[in-house]
Amino acid sequence: MPDAESLDSDKLRLLARLWLREPDADAERARLAASQLGLPAIEPAELATAYADLFLLNVYPYGTVFTDADGELNGPGAQAIASQYAANGYQPSELLEIGAPDHLGACLGFAAHLFDRQLDLADFKAAFLGWAPVCCLSVEREPTAHTFYQALAKLTREWLLAQATGSPHAPHSDDALLFELLNSPDEEVRLRDLVRFFLAPARCGIFLSRGQLGCLALSLGQRLPFGSRFEVAEALFQVGGESGQIEPLIAALEAEINLWRMEYTRWAERYPHWQAAEMWLARTARAAHQLSEMRKTVEADVA
Repeated sequence: MPDAESLDSDKLRLLARLWLREPDADAERARLAASQLGLPAIEPAELATAYADLFLLNVYPYGTVFTDADGELNGPGAQAIASQYAANGYQPSELLEIGAPDHLGACLGFAAHLFDRQLDLADFKAAFLGWAPVCCLSVEREPTAHTFYQALAKLTREWLLAQATGSPHAPHSDDALLFELLNSPDEEVRLRDLVRFFLAPARCGIFLSRGQLGCLALSLGQRLPFGSRFEVAEALFQVGGESGQIEPLIAALEAEINLWRMEYTRWAERYPHWQAAEMWLARTARAAHQLSEMRKTVEADVA
């Protein structure tokens, strides 16, 4: 695998295409992925289903999924990125095909575009380095992801974090997201609010896919219905409550949060200029506190 820090614009453009669409109809792109990027050599047709399962059903590679307080697609942040593309003359045909302009593949293509024109990457770093590595980690930790896409995400993440060295962008602030936690002493926590909290990376600091939620249910010996990510998460909490397994569910979520926290800490040590580390660590701390409050509530109910 090539040194992530030294990827040129051609390799970045190839990375972008691999995030944007599966290479099932493009054998040459799959060959280049192996020879130039060091990714696993896979028959292109094998990746068609893997791509759809990963990026359409489990991990959504869009910026506002990770930056919006509700984890929703195509918010104001996405439109700001579209304006940045336009200001720099970046208008690839893929923008007409993807659901929002802040797709990670489009962002990588934008970086290649800036490299080609020898333009400053400062705006790119400010717009993407806060969330894009976390999106990559979501793919790396996705239990249903094909090894090809896990390797793609790892290479992409390492390149992104390497760009933070000497980065001129301003420190990230979490002030806009320092809203009250769900366990207000004056009102009962609603299940739907709890689910929304743990499905929004900008609040809890991690991304829980449908696949991960399914694994959590499996660890509890429970089955979940097929549905949207919100419906699956809501069912998980409901089933846990009805079966008296809220404590094991809390413990499982704490373990997952701790894994993400350790990864952020490792990045901060290796890439000290990645200024978003403090923000993501604060979010995971917020989630751990929320789970601690849930445990207190459960213990009080039992008593």
